[in-house]
Amino acid sequence: MKTKKIVADSMPLALKMVRQQLGDNAIIVNTKAIKTGGVFGLFAKQKFEVTAYSIEKESVSSAPKFSLEHKAKTENNNHKIEENNNSVFHKKPQELYNYYSQPTAVTEKPASPPTQPLEKENPLLDELQHMRKMMMTFMMNDNQGNTMPSGLVTYVNRLKKQGVDEEIVEHIVSNMLKKYESMNDLADHVIEEEIISIVKEIIEKRVPKSNMVNESTRMINVIGPTGVGKTTTIAKLATEQVLKQKRRVAMITTDVYRIAAVEQLKTYAGILNVPLEVVRTKDELEKALTKLAHYDLIYMDTTGRNYKEVKYRESISEFLNHPLESDNYLVLSLTTKFEDMQILLNEFLKSPVQKLILTKFDETTSYGSILNIAYKYPFQLAYITNGQSVPEDITSIDATLLVRYLLGKEK
Repeated sequence: MKTKKIVADSMPLALKMVRQQLGDNAIIVNTKAIKTGGVFGLFAKQKFEVTAYSIEKESVSSAPKFSLEHKAKTENNNHKIEENNNSVFHKKPQELYNYYSQPTAVTEKPASPPTQPLEKENPLLDELQHMRKMMMTFMMNDNQGNTMPSGLVTYVNRLKKQGVDEEIVEHIVSNMLKKYESMNDLADHVIEEEIISIVKEIIEKRVPKSNMVNESTRMINVIGPTGVGKTTTIAKLATEQVLKQKRRVAMITTDVYRIAAVEQLKTYAGILNVPLEVVRTKDELEKALTKLAHYDLIYMDTTGRNYKEVKYRESISEFLNHPLESDNYLVLSLTTKFEDMQILLNEFLKSPVQKLILTKFDETTSYGSILNIAYKYPFQLAYITNGQSVPEDITSIDATLLVRYLLGKEK
């Protein structure tokens, strides 16, 4: 057995040198980025180290004669070795390079939601994911002598600047690598069309075909943390139903902690000439629902609280537990960091919430969180609000237009 450490300027070059020096049967056991040269730690150059070893094939003629028992054990051991050879650590260098160019296979668990993280991470899987991400970085970095076209690198960088998750960027690049064996000759407009198509497909899977309220739906419950614009959003939705759909609408608010919120909703109710009931407990809610039973549609504005805390989620669940058929909307602000959005979205995964309303589109220039939500979560993306005007500044999500914003085509 011969073991060697190969150091090269890029990972593809290192893998090529492994193959040249150790042959096609070389086994990769470790890869890592290292710093070399420089003075006192400054101006050091990044290189890549690959540790590999080769196993010389045994000559058939020089093989000793074994007993039948020993032969059976050997065949069994060979079978195990063959199974192990299927792992990524025993792939040939060229096969390893091709392996990292492919999307990671994901095994779905029917019993658990696809968005839930695994309870226990497999150390080997962690290592493979890390190595795969490293390979993707090498292939997308022009300075490493890779074959990625500059047009693709440009759009990838735009998506990252928009806050698009690294996993989604890898998904996009992997899909293009599967479709095109070589992307060197791809024109920029072809690359752009491919990225638009992939991103648009991700978003469209989460956009409902219609936001029309079913005739059987009697109640619209609007939930969300403080300051995301729930009250104004309810006014916009209710105005649509009163003026365009000609429905008899009523309003309920449980947000008694902020006097301004009650007064604001009273103002909107007065303009629309619709009744408003203020409730503090579940018993008061039941009485209000009885009083408003002859109305076509009831909008309920819930208290804006810190829903990361269990007691507040439980309190809101009490108000959602009523016999009327309803749609439940979670309102999130696009000015919120995606990491903070995730905390809330994870908490509401097992709740009656089915749809999202994303507010303050006009107050941000970063739209990557919309794509992140569409890719990672099962919620429907129902509406986007882009201003304070009632009822104009609310719209269904246009996937084509959103992709243009993500790629810097719209300002």
